[in-house]
Amino acid sequence: MVMIERFVAPVTDSIVGAVLELVAENVTSLNMTHPPASHPFFSSYRKALLLEVGQYLNMRDPHRIEVYTAIRDGKIVGFALCGLPLNGNLEECGIYYMAVGKGHRCQGVMGRMVKAITDRYAHVALSCDVSLVPIYERYGFKCHELRHHQIVMYFGCPVEETPVLNVSQLREHPDVLDEQNIAAHKFGRQKVDRANKDLELKLKTAKQNAKRFFEDRVRGRS
Repeated sequence: MVMIERFVAPVTDSIVGAVLELVAENVTSLNMTHPPASHPFFSSYRKALLLEVGQYLNMRDPHRIEVYTAIRDGKIVGFALCGLPLNGNLEECGIYYMAVGKGHRCQGVMGRMVKAITDRYAHVALSCDVSLVPIYERYGFKCHELRHHQIVMYFGCPVEETPVLNVSQLREHPDVLDEQNIAAHKFGRQKVDRANKDLELKLKTAKQNAKRFFEDRVRGRS
């Protein structure tokens, strides 16, 4: 049986550790650029993502961050990271990240977390890859707009601003740059450049696919 618990940031070190363990396990799916594990800079992507989620989990007033954890047999097997409006609105939130451990997928864990959030908030926003749209549609979300290579989806009608970290600054964090320097020395600039070009091409293709998908969805509603 899976139990869902909600925590308000800043959370305890044990929760931070469990959530970051899931983040490290799901870097490719959680990072917006989806770097493959074979990318020379994969470790720097992981470091930046861990820093980002870690900062969210330790945010304090006036920023409002919540984390929903899915617990099975006393262990956190999934999490959903959410931001609440800066103006104090209690009716809506935004889902930033969601992940389920590899051994617990396709067992309704994600659905339980989404239901806990939508039961609590009348208006919820998120952005996701095209492949996840049908899943969120089953939970009552609807396509709202295109954002790069992802689809912004709404449950209800969220309109407020939620606290968002400057990810570009995290990419310049000394720990992230150290990981990149180590990788560049290990793999060589040529291999790094080739991997970056491949990733850029995949994102370009994903953006084109998302645009076509969203246009089809809009036509289907008209």
